[in-house]
Amino acid sequence: MSPPPTISSTYSPWFISLVIESILYGVGVFQASLYFRWYPKDKRHIKVFVCLVVFSETIQIVFFVRSSHFRFVERFGIPQNDLVWSDSLQLLANYISQFIVQIYFASRIFRLNRERSKLLRTSSLGIYIIIFLAVIQICAGIAQTIWTYQIRSYLKLDKTKAVTTLQTVASLACDIGITVYLCVFLKRHKNGLPRTESMMNSLMINAVHRGMLTVLTSAFTTALFLAYPNTFWFFLPLAPSSKLYMNSDGKVRFGSGSSIC
Repeated sequence: MSPPPTISSTYSPWFISLVIESILYGVGVFQASLYFRWYPKDKRHIKVFVCLVVFSETIQIVFFVRSSHFRFVERFGIPQNDLVWSDSLQLLANYISQFIVQIYFASRIFRLNRERSKLLRTSSLGIYIIIFLAVIQICAGIAQTIWTYQIRSYLKLDKTKAVTTLQTVASLACDIGITVYLCVFLKRHKNGLPRTESMMNSLMINAVHRGMLTVLTSAFTTALFLAYPNTFWFFLPLAPSSKLYMNSDGKVRFGSGSSIC
């Protein structure tokens, strides 16, 4: 019978996640540069959202690289179970990015429902639930960050199972809610015209793809953390997850110029 995986035997998921998120970060920065070039007339608050996501993702990958340098270079050949300050900060930046994107989508859904569907009263409860889940996600993320910084060891991460599970489940539920609302809204605005039908179908496919990617990463993070809490396996979906938020859908626009992403 093979021994259970340990921290020192699961450096591979850490390294792979670093490579994946580095690639996704490059794609995200490229998309952001194209956005500012192609949509210079977008409203200021939309540009602020884009800048905040790029900034938080830059912070996240900088601290992740710093933590990786500590383990693979400064402590080369020495198994490191310590959870250093850069680990906690890159984790917090990850959750902040998720929160920014979720709140942005919630604000866009609110505005689009108010301007187009005239169903604000009946749909407002769902929008508030999405916002509530996003707030739960970031609050649980902050609590987890503080807790992990206090315990200072990856071998004690099982103590944070409750708050970690709450964070990932809240993020998962929020993303499902956003995806459902986007699809419902887009379906309601099909008018039978071929061009409009094609555009709406494309946007619905993009919305589903975005939701599936972020939901799957949250689900896999929870499953791997609960199954192997004293390893780095959960890093495989966790570390690149915020980069998926950064890259989700690129820049999707409605015919009137209202930006969704």
